[in-house]
Amino acid sequence: MSLPAHDIVDVRLSAAIDLGGCPICVVRARSESAMLDSIIAEHVLDIPFRGELERTKAFCRRHLRELVDADRRGSGGILGSAILYGAMLERRLEVLRGAVGGRGRGQRGKLAAARKRPPCVACEQGAVGVATALGRLVQRADDAEWSEATASAPFCLDDLIALWSEAGDAPAFAPIAGRQLARLEDLRARLEGFVDHSAHDRRDGLTDPERHAADEAARVLGGTADVPPEVRRRR
Repeated sequence: MSLPAHDIVDVRLSAAIDLGGCPICVVRARSESAMLDSIIAEHVLDIPFRGELERTKAFCRRHLRELVDADRRGSGGILGSAILYGAMLERRLEVLRGAVGGRGRGQRGKLAAARKRPPCVACEQGAVGVATALGRLVQRADDAEWSEATASAPFCLDDLIALWSEAGDAPAFAPIAGRQLARLEDLRARLEGFVDHSAHDRRDGLTDPERHAADEAARVLGGTADVPPEVRRRR
């Protein structure tokens, strides 16, 4: 599907929809991946940047793990991620060293400080990408082709709620909301059907849509985890 595009945001959103999963999950993954790639490419040798790691900027646990993958994607090696990991570990150790030999409230305070982390820079970038995508989908709701694509897209539940919240009571979004709600109602019915037909004496009535309902529900409730590799920016 090639939706009418007026700028790069439209192009990327159209491509995300074409991939077949939740398009907002794709946008989020792409934005987060681009941030990790950028850090590996541009900030490994940036001493001030490394000095601020774990002080004013950090990574969540998931993006810490993905940092080495981003390094391998770009250079095929892990030197950059090793340098960044070393800087982050040193910042954490600075605090922990102060807890050695401490007692009582003083030690608890040091350990509490060690548990506090700045916001994840990759998650923040993902949130920016998502906000842009949600706003653009609402803007395009008046366009027949975009409206049809948005109504048909298999949004995960959290992102659908975010999209609906962005649209509010906009008249152009009402048909989209109705179609999406009908999709979820159908999924709920198929889940019930799967449960009802799982008894030994009822298995002959089990349909393929019911058989696949649990996997679909996992994506609806948990988001699209298996984002295709083509959404990831390559340097």
